[in-house]
Amino acid sequence: MKKRNCLKFRSPHRRLATRFYLLFLLACIPILFPTASFADDVAGTVQSDAVSAEFDGRYIIHLSENPRVRSSDRPEPGYFDSLAIELFTQAGIYAEIVPQMPWKRQMELAEREAGHVIYPTTRSDDREDKFKWVGPVSRTIWNLYGFENRNWSDTGFEDILESARIGTLMGSAREAYLRERGAKQIVIVPREELLLPMLLADRIDLIAIGGNVLRHYIDEIEQKDTGANVPKIDGAVSYRSCYLYIAVSGDVPDEDILRLQGQLDAFKRNGFFVKNRQTHGLSTNLDGSFLKAMLDLSNNGVRCIDLAGSDD
Repeated sequence: MKKRNCLKFRSPHRRLATRFYLLFLLACIPILFPTASFADDVAGTVQSDAVSAEFDGRYIIHLSENPRVRSSDRPEPGYFDSLAIELFTQAGIYAEIVPQMPWKRQMELAEREAGHVIYPTTRSDDREDKFKWVGPVSRTIWNLYGFENRNWSDTGFEDILESARIGTLMGSAREAYLRERGAKQIVIVPREELLLPMLLADRIDLIAIGGNVLRHYIDEIEQKDTGANVPKIDGAVSYRSCYLYIAVSGDVPDEDILRLQGQLDAFKRNGFFVKNRQTHGLSTNLDGSFLKAMLDLSNNGVRCIDLAGSDD
């Protein structure tokens, strides 16, 4: 019997679902006019072939902390920020720190200027030569999530790509990958928090989103619970495993990247990497597959592996 990753939640009142759907309708304007969107996924794309400006000696750390997310007690953004800042500090490399901004804007700056530090980032083929890389700092399993009673987990991945309406974040690596694999009905949104309301409103069949992020949005709904029951959400298919990195744009000195990588490796050996996770409320299970993978330095440089279909 296939093991399922189930996320159980109960629906809010019908009126709350209606408000979610209205939120989705309002979001259609930035979908139609992408230049106004705020895509903050960890895997947006860079369009040009090279960074235009030479490195002027300044590194700029773009915080991943979002005040709206922080107020809802999601630990991940603060975790990555403290790791990146301590990494530069202990490596003895000065960096300016700028507030969190939309992901698309960060990538546009990185396209034009060298020295932008952006994380956590999928090390995809289209941006491999446009950044220099330090990591990995995390790993994610890409799942498609849908209602368990729709039995998507019994449907082959290729059939899902052919027939399912799949919601994903605009400009994300998940969007690009699913298009590359031939998905026929991709529905993009400018903000990932719109995906769950769209699923509840039956506007999409499956959502391509991180499991921890999805749990966060489910928890938000459960806090407003009115007792109505809805089907469980099921991890219908795991289709890709990606290691995430700190990306530094442009032709920065290789010796700086080597110092940063060496310091990160030291964090993994001396316990700081695990302690930082504990500080931010994340798992510190050394016997779990995640930390085993993170602390294994032979995984440095590993990018993505297909779990459904051929490996890349």
